[in-house]
Amino acid sequence: MRVQSLHIQGFRNLSKATLEFDPDSNFVGFVGSNGQGKTNVLETLFLLGISKSFRTAENEEMIGFDQDFFSLKGELERKDGKVTAEVILTRVPAKKTLKINGGIKKASDYIGNLGVVFFSPDDLGMVHLSPSLRRRYLDLLLSQLDREYLENALKYQSAIKQRNSLLRRISDGQAQVGELEFWDQELANSGSVMRQKRETVVKKISDFVRPYYKEASGTQDELSIEYLPSGGHDSSADALMAMLQKNHSRDVAMGSTQSGPHRDDLQFLCNGHDLASFGSRGEWRSLVLTLKFAEIELLKEKNGEAPILLLDDVFSELDESRQKTLFNSIKGCQTFVTTTHQEFLDMVEGKKQVFRVSEGIIGAS
Repeated sequence: MRVQSLHIQGFRNLSKATLEFDPDSNFVGFVGSNGQGKTNVLETLFLLGISKSFRTAENEEMIGFDQDFFSLKGELERKDGKVTAEVILTRVPAKKTLKINGGIKKASDYIGNLGVVFFSPDDLGMVHLSPSLRRRYLDLLLSQLDREYLENALKYQSAIKQRNSLLRRISDGQAQVGELEFWDQELANSGSVMRQKRETVVKKISDFVRPYYKEASGTQDELSIEYLPSGGHDSSADALMAMLQKNHSRDVAMGSTQSGPHRDDLQFLCNGHDLASFGSRGEWRSLVLTLKFAEIELLKEKNGEAPILLLDDVFSELDESRQKTLFNSIKGCQTFVTTTHQEFLDMVEGKKQVFRVSEGIIGAS
């Protein structure tokens, strides 16, 4: 899987550009000082794959200053032929349009056409600090791996908003508890599918990361990952329904749904001990690196070809040993890298294509 060309118009600070990527090179670097727009280029590629940003949930933030819209178009080469993917976002009306080969697609049919793995220093905080970001890691991966998961996750997100709104109306005396039954069932049905698929993929990730972690950490430590569902380990729809009904009073008092897949978490264990309690920064670096390797392998397994890899300023966080492990393990992936220093790219073996980014202008090096 490769991106052959990328057309950018109206996106953040980036000037209008069409980038043609060398078919003989798997490594593309974007070099420039901080704040020039390097990460914005990676964000466009992420959007072409996932249809969302890795930075913001506010779509309007991505439209350039004094622009009415942005348009991204990528010509993709896959094993089943060439594909054109497009993302268009207008300011007024506020609307996002996704296209494959010129035809408008809903998100569940669009995502997965371009496999994407993204890695930045912020990922260290993702796995260490926030359960919501750990869930996001699972959701992004499963959305690319499994269309049924994505469809049920979208249903669940919609239902949780409706149920939370109803809970607040009940608390204000404007609705009755009995009205929760419909949304309870919606959450139970879609949430059950989500949990079962999450449990399956976490087991696969845990199996993948064991050998990679030893290589990345330079130790014989045993890494494992556990899925921690909130409110009980029974993932059946009946069990989720019973849990939601049992917690009606608490949910009404809180004004939001307190248990379910949107509250689940992951636990990372090294030699049986929770990394959250004692893990060093080096161990977290090794963990994040191995999670990215697992993403690559799972997407390869699903699609029969490697995803593209987006590396945002990773040289600042990885020591030389981990950099070597990374670049030895991603051969075969078309890789896009940002860095402030050209010298970092010189360490990478093989043919490279390098662009310079200055004040939003992307030019050949």
